[in-house]
Amino acid sequence: MIDEFIAKNNLIDKELGSIGKRYNFISFLRFISFFASVILLYMGLSDKKNLLSILGISAAVLFIVFLKIHSVLDDKMINLKSKKEVNEGYIARFDGKWREFSDNGSEFLAKEDMVSRDIDLLGNASLYQFISIAHTDNGKKKLADTVSLKKSHIDTVKERNEAVNELSGKIDFLVGFESVSARISKRKRRKSLQEFEEKKEKCPFIVPILMALIPVVNAAVIIMAIAGKVDPKVIIFTMFGCLLITEFCSGIRNKFLYPIHVLGNGSKDYYALLKLIDEEEFDSELLKDIKDRVGKKNGIINAIKSLIRLSEADNISFNPIVHMALNATLGWDLWLTMFAAGWNKKYSGSINECMEVIGDVEELSSLSIISVVGNTCKPKIIKADNADKDSIMIDAKDVYHPLIGCIKAVANSASISRGATVITGSNMSGKTTFLRTLAINMALAYMGANTCAESMKLPFMKIFTSMRVMDDVAGGISTFYAEILRIKEMAEYIASSPEIPAACFIDEIFKGTNSADRIVGAENAIKKLSEGSGFVVVTTHDFELCELKMSDGRDVKNYHFEEYYEDDELKFDYMIKDGRCTTRNAMTLLKMAGLVS
Repeated sequence: MIDEFIAKNNLIDKELGSIGKRYNFISFLRFISFFASVILLYMGLSDKKNLLSILGISAAVLFIVFLKIHSVLDDKMINLKSKKEVNEGYIARFDGKWREFSDNGSEFLAKEDMVSRDIDLLGNASLYQFISIAHTDNGKKKLADTVSLKKSHIDTVKERNEAVNELSGKIDFLVGFESVSARISKRKRRKSLQEFEEKKEKCPFIVPILMALIPVVNAAVIIMAIAGKVDPKVIIFTMFGCLLITEFCSGIRNKFLYPIHVLGNGSKDYYALLKLIDEEEFDSELLKDIKDRVGKKNGIINAIKSLIRLSEADNISFNPIVHMALNATLGWDLWLTMFAAGWNKKYSGSINECMEVIGDVEELSSLSIISVVGNTCKPKIIKADNADKDSIMIDAKDVYHPLIGCIKAVANSASISRGATVITGSNMSGKTTFLRTLAINMALAYMGANTCAESMKLPFMKIFTSMRVMDDVAGGISTFYAEILRIKEMAEYIASSPEIPAACFIDEIFKGTNSADRIVGAENAIKKLSEGSGFVVVTTHDFELCELKMSDGRDVKNYHFEEYYEDDELKFDYMIKDGRCTTRNAMTLLKMAGLVS
């Protein structure tokens, strides 16, 4: 797949080179035509030579034509460069450089969100950083809420997964959509567009009166001057008076037009995004619904299209001479003020709806990235059988960690039953990574994404973790006590007999205390956490926990990882195996570090 994106960028480079040559040539012609028009018009008007004047006008027309062609070529180059950047983002996801992406979702990472910290859902080198192709504020917020499992619900998972799977097969749509939304982000237009709609005041009654009177008065004075009824100089004074009246109403004008004046042509980017959605064919119900919101009668695509026309009319204000002339003769700004007020009345709510739609597509598109750059499967979410204590809750075949990638990661298969599972193994053998692999793939399934496995079957559960436990010096909480608080939260949830079972993942349980207390504490904690309708998976170096019996007399399930030696060199295969570990490597590692002889 990486070769596909590299090939796309090679084609873009060729096209940019071709357009660049035309761009430079048109720039040269534009320069020549401009000076030719100025010189020819000056000579023609000075010497009263009509031929030179006609040639000067022709050169001016050519200048305008070249200006338009130059603008079109400039837009094409911007679009191609934006697509190239997007393709480079996909390539970075394959070669591991995605960790350099600036947007990692850390601003959405709450202090109390331990799961997101433990299994890298948000923050530096996180799932969010890996998959995010959201560039609007709304899209980023939606994705962060989804990734941190704030929006996960059993009733919506299937529908979302169908949409995500469909998007993962629409690479051109994904690249095209992101390339446009990235331009919006760079232009920082979102706030101005929303400000425009937030002007809910009614247009003052004086505005329609003045906008009707100004052109009528000017027309009347001009007709009277032609008829000889008034001095022609009165035309100048009348228009000047009309200009003053228009400027006197500048406060009203700015109230309605300033946001769109700042917006400029930014509304065209929003329209381009909506058009991409409207023109794409979708099969999944969720994407069909999004498309209907865009294209229905008086839908948001028509609202933004109307806004573009209003924006283009307002662009005249960037030409002071033409702007003053139109205000003096027609009361131009007053007309625009009325149109802006009319737009707000007709399309009230369209801007927020536009932001919602774009954010929804960015969120779902981001979730599809997992399938674009990895080997994934559609997870089968099953109903947990609370009556069967031996029921398998997670059955994962060749599951791997999405942030390591399908090329580098070692895939493992395991079945996690109700109750307790203990994973032992030597240092650096893969225990913690496997714990995170299971947890993050469960999270992916609940988001509506595919899972990084050949197959994965699981119930809908609430994920709890105790992995990266930190002390709190200011709060007077040690690492050990912080872990106790986390496990206490798990136990309280399980004791409440929740409808959604708990999936508890604990790394190196109670490592912050002495071995005697650790073993006793761990045995009691594991028994407590295994009493519910869910499961607890624990990693440990304490082999005593492998012999533990749960409260109902069942044995814990044991898995392990181990090392091997090749030419006196310590190596790992990172493959999970049944049963408890029988090897140790701590002394070997200490010798390798030169700490023991």
